[in-house]
Amino acid sequence: MKNMVIFLVVFLTVFTVLPASAQVNLGVLGGLNLASCDVDPLEEMEISNLTAFGFGCVLDYSLNEFITLHLEPMYLQKGTKGDWEMFELEFKLAYIEIPVMLKYAFGTSEIKPYVIAGPTIGYLLSGTMKMSGDGYSEEEDIEDETKSLDFGLCFGAGVSVPMSNNSIFLEARYALGLTNINDDPDDPDTDVKTKGIQIFAGITFPIGIK
Repeated sequence: MKNMVIFLVVFLTVFTVLPASAQVNLGVLGGLNLASCDVDPLEEMEISNLTAFGFGCVLDYSLNEFITLHLEPMYLQKGTKGDWEMFELEFKLAYIEIPVMLKYAFGTSEIKPYVIAGPTIGYLLSGTMKMSGDGYSEEEDIEDETKSLDFGLCFGAGVSVPMSNNSIFLEARYALGLTNINDDPDDPDTDVKTKGIQIFAGITFPIGIK
């Protein structure tokens, strides 16, 4: 929790010192996270993607004609699926995720392709593991066995299209977790890091001076 407070203080400080005359756009977004995890050692479990979801807000703060500070605080599901012996495993993690990225837009036309990259931090809200197979099904809470913070990197690309005074956008990115989120005292040697291919769409509304 202490790290989360420090991050929020830094985040608010950076936001308050940005130029007041910059163009600001607020909006909403939602989409899919094709989530998985890197597990080491993997042993006999086969890992596959979990189709998860995310939704939240967008804040675009223009630094110049081409570069924008791109913030997307959101609710985001992560996790993975696995096959172990005769059982199917499903790990579901829910986070408050705050990507803080730079967006670089290309060209001078109204339709603007762009690339994005930057760090992200997630604060764990809940975690479950479901095991099923051969008529058996059980769900277990794993929040206490998962670290509360997940730091990572995001990078990807998108396109923004004007719609009257607003803009709609579609973006795809790859998220790579840098933190070993395993906090199970009975299995301290296993390293688990999140990852995912994320596809989001949304709309933004101008509120600043252009």
